[in-house]
Amino acid sequence: MRLSPRPSTVLLSVWAGVMLCLINPLTAAPQTLQEVSELLQAPVSQANQKQVLEFFKKKYQKEKDLTKGDQKYLIQKTDDGGGYAGWFFKAQPGDQVVIFAEKGRSWPMIELGDTGYFARVERFPNFSSVHYRYDVNGDRLPAGKNSRFGFESYEWKPESVKQPGVPEGKLTKMPAFESQKHYPGTVRDWWVYVPAQYKESKTPAKLIVFADGGGYCHNDGNATIVLDNLIHAKKIPVTIAVFINPGVFPAGTKGKQEVRNRSNEYDTCTAQYATFLDEEMLPIVRKEYRISDKPEDHIFCGASSGGSCAFTAAWHRNDLFGKVISFVGSFCDFRGIDDYPSREKNTLPLDQFGPWKTAHDYPGLIRKQYPQKKIKVFLQDGDNDLDNKLGNWFLNNERMAAALAYSGYEYWFVEGHGMHSSRHGKAVLPEALVWIWQSDSEK
Repeated sequence: MRLSPRPSTVLLSVWAGVMLCLINPLTAAPQTLQEVSELLQAPVSQANQKQVLEFFKKKYQKEKDLTKGDQKYLIQKTDDGGGYAGWFFKAQPGDQVVIFAEKGRSWPMIELGDTGYFARVERFPNFSSVHYRYDVNGDRLPAGKNSRFGFESYEWKPESVKQPGVPEGKLTKMPAFESQKHYPGTVRDWWVYVPAQYKESKTPAKLIVFADGGGYCHNDGNATIVLDNLIHAKKIPVTIAVFINPGVFPAGTKGKQEVRNRSNEYDTCTAQYATFLDEEMLPIVRKEYRISDKPEDHIFCGASSGGSCAFTAAWHRNDLFGKVISFVGSFCDFRGIDDYPSREKNTLPLDQFGPWKTAHDYPGLIRKQYPQKKIKVFLQDGDNDLDNKLGNWFLNNERMAAALAYSGYEYWFVEGHGMHSSRHGKAVLPEALVWIWQSDSEK
């Protein structure tokens, strides 16, 4: 005799099926970009595309216009240092929308039904970056301010982490400084670090200045921790550090909002910024502490435009700075298309050359300068650095290294795979400091 399943058994089977549907990631509402990626890769279905559309609409509900291509991408990092990136775009139903990036990469976007909304999710490994633009039916849109992202993961050296038994130096936030002479009207934050060993030192302290200083004396890779550890281990001399932020014009000075003066200070390739430090800010530090007056005892460290600014300071004021640490330096051409010397009647006035020099010109100047200047240079950059209308950052750092080598300068170029950030630079800061303070006899 054949027995029918008991009602309770049938009920349990039904509930089990319902629960499997609820926990199936392809049927439950996606919560992560990885789940969205799986939905987009699954066979096309109206249910899947509806869930993807709802996911992105929720993320972009505050965006008024998704057709310009300046909306920010979505990022989800993974444990291996890489991650997922998600794009969302609005066009006309049936349009062909493609994401184009440097290095010949492109990703066609997937239209979600006939809504005119398009989506794409891609998985990227550690040490990869993307600088992208949207293309609609062959018309490529301008790159927006949010069109760049990347993934990089560097481990901190032991010297970048607090160590037991190491005496800590004192970091003092100074009163906001208002320039009176070189950048009148600008106000900036700054900090001074004095190592614990300073009072016992019988010789004047060395000096290191950090551009964009607030990012170096706080957060990950804190330079004060690095200095504490290296000075305690006697790997570098007693060094006072000055961390200086770029100047800003406070709201109401040049408009309703605060105006940053960073590019004017860092990207202008003249002696002005170094002289500003020498005449306006460093006298405050010199008055309080015993600091060597030898340029070879002074380092300027910075990243991006701060890195090229550090080289500019040493190049134009070699009497003030003899050592440079540049991370992802912006040795690029910041001139506008109308800023180049004009050719009137097929002549080029010689006096037009000076004002148009930018950091892009340093490799040529380094090669032609004789005798060479007394500058020791540490460079760092990654092959996933920026590549845009101002130039290719990594190639320009290679040009710098090649020029320094050609002219016989003492330099070290550390190459990596990072993007345009100070992460790799901060990770190698301990090695950079040890190397740049070494004499030939110590190597």
